[in-house]
Amino acid sequence: MKIAKENIMKIARVKVTPVDTSFWGDFAARQDEHKLVTPMAKYPEYRHPLSSWFPNDSMCVVEIETEDGLVGTGWCEDYCHTSSSIINQHLSRLLIGANPLNRNMLWDQMYRSTMPYGRKGPALHAISGIDIALWDLAGKHLGQPVHQLLGGRTRGSIPIYASGLHFTNEDEFTREAAGYVSRGFKAMKMRFLHGPVDGREGMNRNIEIVELLRSTVGDDIDIMADAYMGWDLEYALQMCHALGPFNLKWVEEPLMPDQIRDYAALRRASPVPIAAGEHETTRYGFAQLIEAEALDIIQFDIGRVGGFSEAQRVCTLAQAAGLSVYPHAYGLPTLHLAASDNTIGMVEYFPVPAYEEHEETPLFDGAAIPFNGEITLSDDPGLGVSFVLPGFTPIR
Repeated sequence: MKIAKENIMKIARVKVTPVDTSFWGDFAARQDEHKLVTPMAKYPEYRHPLSSWFPNDSMCVVEIETEDGLVGTGWCEDYCHTSSSIINQHLSRLLIGANPLNRNMLWDQMYRSTMPYGRKGPALHAISGIDIALWDLAGKHLGQPVHQLLGGRTRGSIPIYASGLHFTNEDEFTREAAGYVSRGFKAMKMRFLHGPVDGREGMNRNIEIVELLRSTVGDDIDIMADAYMGWDLEYALQMCHALGPFNLKWVEEPLMPDQIRDYAALRRASPVPIAAGEHETTRYGFAQLIEAEALDIIQFDIGRVGGFSEAQRVCTLAQAAGLSVYPHAYGLPTLHLAASDNTIGMVEYFPVPAYEEHEETPLFDGAAIPFNGEITLSDDPGLGVSFVLPGFTPIR
C-alpha cells in the first residue's frame, strides 16, 4: 500500500544547546571533593581532586523539530564540546529532511558516516543524544510513552540502588549507609579509596571499609564497590579474593576498558562477580566482552552506548549470554529502558548523603526521587521530560 507523500513526517531543524554543567548534579561535586581511586591515581600530582585531570563538566541538549512543529528532546555528555560540534558540523545534515520514525536507518547512517573519527567516544555520545531525541519524538507523535514503544512494561516499578558512599570518616560513612537502608534501598554501592600505588596498607584499608559497610547494613542488603578503572590485574586478583567473605554483588570497573583479556582472567578467578561497561559502546564492543567471557554484569550507559536503539541490542546480547544488565547512572532514558526490559536488574541513583544538610531534588530531566528503593514511570507521551536546566531554553 502506498503512503501519501504528504503524510510522511520530515525533520526540519536540529538544535543543539551546550550547557556547562554535569549530568550528575551534586554527585559530580561530591566526586571532586572526596577521595577515590581512579585511572590517574598512579600519578601523585593527579591523585586528588578528580578535577586535576578530568575534563570540565559539560552536556548538550539535542532538540529535533519536525516540519509540523513536533519536538523530540535528547541529551548527552559534551566534554570539550565535542558532541555538540559533531552534531552541528556533521550529523545534523544527515537528519534534515529525513523521516524521524526511521530510527534504525538513521542510526546506521550516523554510525557509518562517523567512521573517519568515531566508533567510540564523542561520536557515540552524539549519536546517543540524537537517538534519545528521536525516540522521544516518536512517543509524542504516537501519544505513547517511550517504554511502550520499546515493548511495553515488564514490571510495575523499577528497583533502584543507592550509589555514593565515598569514605570520609567512619561516622559519616556509616550514617550514609544506614540512611539508605532507612529510605528503603535494598542495595548500595561504595567507592574504593586505594589502588596498587598504595601497597598492602591501602589494600587492607579497602578491605576494612568494605567490612565496615557490611557490618553497618547487615546481610540482607546487597553491597557493591567501584574501583573506577584504578587497579591492575595483579591487584584486582588479590583484592577480589580478600573481598570474597563479604558477599559483594559485584566489583565495578577494576581495570581499564580495553583490558579484555585481563578482565576474562579476573572473572575466571574472582569469587566476586565482575561488572563493567560504562565506557564501552555499541553492540560490537559488548559482543567482544561477551565472547571473551570477560564480565558477569553488563553496565552500559544509554548516553554513551548509542541511545535506546543500541541499548536494546546490547540487552538482547546479554540475555542470550545469561548476563544481567545494571545500567550506569540515573535518568529518564535509563528508566524507560528498565521499565520495558527485565534483563535490567536495578538502576543506579545518586542520593544526597544523610550527613549533608541540603534537600534532595529531582534530576534535571524531571526524573523523580525514588521512594522506598523503587520508582514508577508515568504514561506521559515520549520521555515525559520536564527540564530544570539553567542555560537551556527549549524550542517550544
